[in-house]
Amino acid sequence: MSVLAAAAVLVCCLLLVAGPPGARLQALDDGAGGRAGRARRGRPVLAIGFVATGVATGAVVVGAVGAAIGFAVIAPVVTALLIWRRHARRATATASAAAVAGACQLLAGLLRVGHVPADALRVAARDSPVLAEVAAVQRVGGTVGPVLRRLGGRPGCSGLAELGVAWEVAERTGASLSATLDALAERLAAARSVQDVVDAELSAPRATGRLLAVLPAAGLLLGYGLGGDPVAFLTGSLPGQLSLVLGVALGCAGVFWTEGIADGGDG
Repeated sequence: MSVLAAAAVLVCCLLLVAGPPGARLQALDDGAGGRAGRARRGRPVLAIGFVATGVATGAVVVGAVGAAIGFAVIAPVVTALLIWRRHARRATATASAAAVAGACQLLAGLLRVGHVPADALRVAARDSPVLAEVAAVQRVGGTVGPVLRRLGGRPGCSGLAELGVAWEVAERTGASLSATLDALAERLAAARSVQDVVDAELSAPRATGRLLAVLPAAGLLLGYGLGGDPVAFLTGSLPGQLSLVLGVALGCAGVFWTEGIADGGDG
């Protein structure tokens, strides 16, 4: 019993700590989003705690069978939650990137029709909430550039950091901001178009990975259809319990691996 419980916890720890391919490089590449990176690294540790607690509880209450069943139930649930959070972060970043691109286009248009940068920022903030904090700082006499660069550290808001650099250069040199904003708005719009195509192309591999993850459940039903009793084998003997733990671990690893490959193509 203790060997099976230890094996289940070890497999779960290796699976969730390793994470998707390139996760550590991405954490190093966060830059201004270091706190977000530390929070992301903390979530797998919390997930390990949930799974290990479930396995240990099952082992104490029921024995080896409980450890195997606890792992087989909790690990997929934790995996699904982590994947859902990752998709939620991706959707938030996508929405932020679209909002930043729209705000830059609006600012460029206002400058093109003759507004000075301060007035253009104030007017654009009414329709672009992403600029609301910057406009508020400007109203109280603060410096716009550092605020834009700080906000640019948020997921999907890197365009604001570029806008902040351009704003500071224009303030220091007296150069026109209009041409720079036109180029930035055009580049962000093009990047969004490319990202939309990439997201559409990667939706199929992500869906395939999730489908493959649930195929073992169909295999169990097929086993019953052929007259067998796969659940009795998986829970009634040590080889079956080890097979259950290993199969669930490999299924969860496959989901993370597929998501990691898709995230690599997305990046």
